[in-house]
Amino acid sequence: MNLIDWLDFGKVSAERDELLIKYFYDNGVLKKIISDDLSFLILGRKGAGKTAVFKYLTENPNHTINENDVLIPLSFDNYNWNIHSLLTNSDKAESHSYRQSWKFVILVEAIKCITEHFKSKKQPIPQKIDRAHKILEKLFDSPVPTIYQIIGKKILSLSKFSLPKAGVDLESGSLDSFELGGGEIEFDEVKSNKSLQQSLSENIENLINFLDNALQSVKNKDFRIFICFDKVDEAWDEVSYDSSKKVIAGLVSACDSLTIQYKGFLRPIIFLREDIFEVLSLNDSNKLREDCGELLHWNRNSIQKMILARVNHFAQENGIDLFSDTENLFENKEMRQRAKPFNYIIKRTMMRPRDVIAFLSRILDAMKDKANDPFDDTEVFFTTIDSASIYNAEPGYSEWLRQEILDEWSVQNPIIADLLNSLRNNASTNFTTTEFEVELKKLRPATNSSEIFEYLKFLFDNSIIGFKLGSSTEWRFKCFYPSQGFLASSEYRVHEGLVRALNLKENRE
Repeated sequence: MNLIDWLDFGKVSAERDELLIKYFYDNGVLKKIISDDLSFLILGRKGAGKTAVFKYLTENPNHTINENDVLIPLSFDNYNWNIHSLLTNSDKAESHSYRQSWKFVILVEAIKCITEHFKSKKQPIPQKIDRAHKILEKLFDSPVPTIYQIIGKKILSLSKFSLPKAGVDLESGSLDSFELGGGEIEFDEVKSNKSLQQSLSENIENLINFLDNALQSVKNKDFRIFICFDKVDEAWDEVSYDSSKKVIAGLVSACDSLTIQYKGFLRPIIFLREDIFEVLSLNDSNKLREDCGELLHWNRNSIQKMILARVNHFAQENGIDLFSDTENLFENKEMRQRAKPFNYIIKRTMMRPRDVIAFLSRILDAMKDKANDPFDDTEVFFTTIDSASIYNAEPGYSEWLRQEILDEWSVQNPIIADLLNSLRNNASTNFTTTEFEVELKKLRPATNSSEIFEYLKFLFDNSIIGFKLGSSTEWRFKCFYPSQGFLASSEYRVHEGLVRALNLKENRE
């Protein structure tokens, strides 16, 4: 069978890949995060596969967590982040309010799932959990709404009544000790009314204490609750940048607090872009990254296994012999600079699954173009990946990679466009600090020397450039050597994957 008739590498976007579960490859990050009761952050660059891991975990929980555990997936691709700002209490720090609003959301979800857990097991619902669930039903109507409804209009009805201070009547179990006000309040009305905001915030705080007390009563049971957050960067744009930073920082703080408090029983897990985490205003962010986070990093071996899992899925579906090595996919064993084909490809990626899949898919498209050339009647039959098609696919892939970097950084660090243009205007893959400074000052005349150093470090940290290691001919890029710190160098080099998009002349030893 012609290779182009059966070979596929899957979708670049995990959320659009219906076959992902059939060929998902776990590089170990899930096992690490689940096994550590204090971990709640899965960090990775754009395209590192966070959504793929989230999708696999939530659709195949029994492969990762215990049979008795409960998992709640929450994906925020359609979510009103501004609602959290309504809970701001002028008497408290703004960061505290965002943390409290997220605590409330997480605790409500936990109460709902525990109630359903005992019902599904046909076991009696613990008294405090049952009471808490009935309170939520009275507050929000029955059944208790989803997280999107709670953070949407439903939460606004809380400003129409006042819970007793410290929740005394709630603790006694009297469901008639307070009355709900009629109707819902429009978003703009609460937004402009500080009194309503403060009332809402106080009510939420009382509810948090009450729900927390109910959860504490069952935390020694034989199951755990995992609440997973994906797509928390959906509102990460120029318009919502400032508010999103506060809301996401509040989510991280709430998850940190609950993780410590519940010691493994309640396990919130956040899937978050590494670059976004870096700009959040958090206390001890370095400690959180080291102690509570797992970095979704890939190496040559894991990338190869990920690609083989995809290739072999389609091979098996079409009765083709399975491949034991990616090199068996390629026509030639060597390419330019005597590089093996797969090494040639991954050297032009930033060692992220999305990059590799995007490049390989473009190579396959180039082969199909060759087979369907309207001006050539020669029948083309492929048994392996054509080397010429790898070269033909490179310019389009390079432009795609450049756009990915712009998308990744244009919000929190908009100078990225000028930095890439400075590299382009230098016209060579290799450059010195002075050459970079000259080109950047043409675009930003006020740039000083200390800023130049920070920009070079930023470019290195994101694998856009690498530096020469001492007097050797060895080049270090962060994506290939993740533990390598930045060192000022006499010479730098632009990443191979960007050479075509930036139209650079290649300078080689």
